[in-house]
Amino acid sequence: MSPARTHEPAGDAGADEDRLPIAWYARLVRRLCPSGGRLLNFGCGDGGLLKRLSADFEAYGYDAVPLVRSRCRTNVPDAVILESWETQPPAHFDIIVSVHGMERLAQPLQTIKQMGEKLAANGILLFAVPNPGGLGRHLKGQRWFALQQPARGALLTHAEWVMLLRKAGFEVVSVCGDGLWDVPYVTRLPMGVQRAIFGAPGALQAWWPAARPFLPAAVGECLVITARKP
Repeated sequence: MSPARTHEPAGDAGADEDRLPIAWYARLVRRLCPSGGRLLNFGCGDGGLLKRLSADFEAYGYDAVPLVRSRCRTNVPDAVILESWETQPPAHFDIIVSVHGMERLAQPLQTIKQMGEKLAANGILLFAVPNPGGLGRHLKGQRWFALQQPARGALLTHAEWVMLLRKAGFEVVSVCGDGLWDVPYVTRLPMGVQRAIFGAPGALQAWWPAARPFLPAAVGECLVITARKP
């Protein structure tokens, strides 16, 4: 799919389940919305995250790729998989979550504004995007994972995402990192040792019983951003 399609997240969340900590994102969503509500998984892929959340929320999913939407319907029969998320009524959702979909938008500000329209008052927008200013990008250089993805829009920085959210009328609650999981980072050091050293902060965060991530934005391959509609 061409990244020039403004409101279309890429349909690869399911393909990335081996890499992305889907279970952690599901726990984070439940902590942010402990009473459940109506949820949209924007860029739902094959439904790995949506399946974990469909028992706790009135779950909706959207993906730009028709074949992927079809697979998600099969994998998550309890969720409503939308052909077009933009047609949903205003203030329809309590939370919108997107894991590796927002960075593929050519005009993210327009999409974020639309998300604000679809969220109820005090609704939450939670998304994860690659962090070009993070330690992982610095250590990996041109081998950084986000640079290996052929279909992508702009890789925005921490400050740029915050600016877009505020322009769209959101209150930024937190911007954190997801840890360093893309080993190897250094040469001549066993992979097991690197996983233990670099992966320890992310593992601690994943199991810490707090409502928000706590790692600084720089300590992560990705930014994990939480914003609230006033």
